[in-house]
Amino acid sequence: MALTLTAAASGPDEDDWKEGIRHFSAEDFRAAQDAFQRAVEQNPENSTYSLWLALAMGRRAERMTGFRKLAAAPLVRRMRRVLERSIELDESNLDAYDALQGFHLQAPSFVGGNKAEAKEIARRIQAVNEARGAEAFGTYYEAVGEFDRADGQFVEARKLDPEGMRPLLKYAGFLARRGRHAESDDLFDLAFARDSEDPKVWRAAAMAWVLAKRKSRYREARELIERYLQAPDREPNPDPKSEVRDLLKKL
Repeated sequence: MALTLTAAASGPDEDDWKEGIRHFSAEDFRAAQDAFQRAVEQNPENSTYSLWLALAMGRRAERMTGFRKLAAAPLVRRMRRVLERSIELDESNLDAYDALQGFHLQAPSFVGGNKAEAKEIARRIQAVNEARGAEAFGTYYEAVGEFDRADGQFVEARKLDPEGMRPLLKYAGFLARRGRHAESDDLFDLAFARDSEDPKVWRAAAMAWVLAKRKSRYREARELIERYLQAPDREPNPDPKSEVRDLLKKL
């Protein structure tokens, strides 16, 4: 999940939030959840705290195995409620909308996943930010297999935010998944030209090339992955570095 997440406001609860970010970065999601829960209890009106609490819950659920999987469904349902609360607290929190749409696209129906709701969330995002709304519609249409409509929405997102890195990387990734590698590479070249030191660019390009089994790009992908794993995050990062580290096993 690629989000652009902002830091919470300062206050007596900020230490717990920062502790949660440290645990999250270290991929100790149980400890991160506990810290974010304390931050929420101290400041229940903070949308960012609720968002990160939900993200920690989701990552914990993903990693549950064996008998612990029995606890995953209740945790995922709670995650959804916390995400909805984050949006109630701040209806302009686009990152919370993104996370909730991702939940509805990926989660099975027995825990509340609902693709029709994911489309409605795209409409709600569009009301806040047209470019992010087009991107959300693109994500929805790709998930349901309507690839031409998805392409059109990702193109629209770029038109609405021509200088934005996010829509550029989103569309480049989509093109890579559709096997349109020359077009994808052109967009990644543009992203590198705009900011060759942005770890998000390294991650997106490496993942696109490795997952598409572009053996001709494996050497570059390895270099980008190694740089990414060593680089400090520019901002709180919701994407575990282990996901990128695992790409090395595919090279």
